[in-house]
Amino acid sequence: MLWSRPRLCAPLNRLLLQAQRYHVSRTKSCQNPLLPVLPELFDPNFLDQLIPRSSNVKEHVLDTPSPSNPMMDALSQFSHRTLTENSAPAYDSTLSPTLDAFQKLTHFSWGDSVGELLDRAWAEDPQLTLKIIWNLRSIHDGKSEKEGFYRAFGWLYDNHPRTAITNLHLLVEPVCGTGKAEQELTLSHGYWKDLLNILALETVGELSNISKRSRLLHCFPERKGKDRLGSENLDKHGIKVDLKPVVKAKRAAIGEANHALLEKKLQDPKFRALYIAVARLFADRLLTDWRFLLDSETTETTDARKALLRNISLASKWAPSLLGMHDRHTNIATAISRLVYHAKDAFPTFRFPAALENHPALESAEATDILRSFYRRWLLSPLRAASSVTETFMSANRWKEISYSRVSSVCMKNNKDRFFEHDPDGFQKYLISVEKGHRSISGATLLPHELLGELYGASTSVTNSASAKYPELHKHRAELAGIKIRVLEAQWKTLLENLRASGTLNNSIAVCDVSGSMGSIDFYNSKCVDPIFPAVSLSILFAQLAKAPFDRGFITFSANPQFIQLDPRLSLVQMAERVVSSEWGMNTDIRAVFTKLLLPLAIQNKVKQEDMIKRVFVFSDMQFDGTERAAGGWDTNYDVIERKFRVAGYEVPEIVYWNLGAFETVEVLKDRKGVALMSGFSPSMLKVFMGEEEVEAEAGKGEEAAVDGEVKVNVEKVKEEFNPLNVMKKALLRPSFDGLVVVD
Repeated sequence: MLWSRPRLCAPLNRLLLQAQRYHVSRTKSCQNPLLPVLPELFDPNFLDQLIPRSSNVKEHVLDTPSPSNPMMDALSQFSHRTLTENSAPAYDSTLSPTLDAFQKLTHFSWGDSVGELLDRAWAEDPQLTLKIIWNLRSIHDGKSEKEGFYRAFGWLYDNHPRTAITNLHLLVEPVCGTGKAEQELTLSHGYWKDLLNILALETVGELSNISKRSRLLHCFPERKGKDRLGSENLDKHGIKVDLKPVVKAKRAAIGEANHALLEKKLQDPKFRALYIAVARLFADRLLTDWRFLLDSETTETTDARKALLRNISLASKWAPSLLGMHDRHTNIATAISRLVYHAKDAFPTFRFPAALENHPALESAEATDILRSFYRRWLLSPLRAASSVTETFMSANRWKEISYSRVSSVCMKNNKDRFFEHDPDGFQKYLISVEKGHRSISGATLLPHELLGELYGASTSVTNSASAKYPELHKHRAELAGIKIRVLEAQWKTLLENLRASGTLNNSIAVCDVSGSMGSIDFYNSKCVDPIFPAVSLSILFAQLAKAPFDRGFITFSANPQFIQLDPRLSLVQMAERVVSSEWGMNTDIRAVFTKLLLPLAIQNKVKQEDMIKRVFVFSDMQFDGTERAAGGWDTNYDVIERKFRVAGYEVPEIVYWNLGAFETVEVLKDRKGVALMSGFSPSMLKVFMGEEEVEAEAGKGEEAAVDGEVKVNVEKVKEEFNPLNVMKKALLRPSFDGLVVVD
């Protein structure tokens, strides 16, 4: 027996004694759900109490001219010269700190580099820097880079906590519109889980200045080996010993350590302010949704009831579940349940637990259990049922009750094989209806490379399986792969239609870097994405969004550029295979696209300037091959391209350099006319360039302005110069970012 072994008994007893020192809730969990007294929790002005306003905040004046000198400007440019990995002249800065932050804060930004970029950007323009941080997260108007945003938000929280906490609500409020007019604001920059992720990351010390992926978010499995605790094990004599008590004690010790850390963190006013802000945001929205639900139960007409239920948000879906990861580390469900009970007077017809009347101190163990149980039983469960949360049906094994049209984009992508396994007939019928256009499927929030990577994997998995030895297994895998492909193809179409609502891309063409430095398309790793996947997927998407006749294909380049013609009748997999079959090499010769393909063709065919391609989008890691330079010369690839076009009598097309890699070199400086700098994997950033025909037509009309109340004059709207700085501002000055405020 375990207890007869002195060598095991002493450490086990110590762990068990530790486990007995804290309250064990009615959930029989090792989590200690208690919270200390938080008097600011019920105070709407909690932020002023915990982080008082500073009188040192200076209002920043935009576009303040600074002294300049041509020689000093030349020296500054000279000091930022660098080389790409392939020895091409480039720069390590655009000479604009805000533009550097906008361009370089990506999926690959870690550690000190995040802080350095944001420190310099904030010194130049705090308001614009705040918008850069939110643009990093924005699913619909930005880069949709979730974890990169968390790291940037961590910097904001460390250096400007009032600003960080004040703007938290703009992660979940509907401030983004759809379509060209964007009249109906129904979409948010992030989602409710962002709030919990931020709080949990700060609790465990992984929110800011981290140099590797968060252990909390990615749940790395325990290291396998002899030291891994299991429920049963063998000692050195080969005798089986029951380690269940040890495992239980270990979990209890972890729970106690989590609680001790939380109590320590809550002593910090800044953390307490963040904690209360998250709790109040959830409580306010859950109570609002609960009101809609209760009102719907007393509504007589079906239409009125449906209208009320449609107002219920997704806050309940993402609200912290008891014993869930976020609650285990933060006990945030306890704080939310206290706030819900505190608002009981707003629901006079609803009967709250009478047992709480005997517990005036809500911090007690029994009151905490009652509050948390009430929160789960009367708030989360009914609201999730009313919202038809997919995961609720999945966990209850009620697969056939799932409304597939209401399944979110990510949930559909991640669980399509499970839907087919558990409800093959129903899921097949749903897909047929989607393909006929009778029903919809979510996909607008997915990134193109995610869909392409899974599609490519699904299409190759069947060919790699052993069909001769296990024919039934091969048949099953083929059916499953077919379902996956159909789902992903449908989601791609949804993504495409959602982007088309913002306009078209006119007189433009994509250029896709397929050189060796971009990685291999033969293997997709969602945790470490090679740039080739976003390059190919964005190029295909770009061609499908382009206005005819520019929708016929795009250009690939390595050593020799090629024009890839895309048949609109082809599936996404077939289009990707068409790209894969093109010539690939180890060179990254961007000049060849312009000086060996576009310019010679224009000269040979006597193409007029007005008929030339207006804009070229280059999707690449930006590590171009070096140019032929004279001794002491310094010409970037763009300098060479521009010069050769002008010698031939043409203006070089506008070029959008879209960085998909981890390298931080830039091709041009901030004010280079005819160039834009973009980065990231999200197609939402294409909206910056979409629908420009309508904007230009509107600008040409001008507008009437009254002078002295009598005479009306026509005021022409001046079109801003196309350069990196102006394009960045166009991306950041979207209405959805207007609510962001700097307060410290």
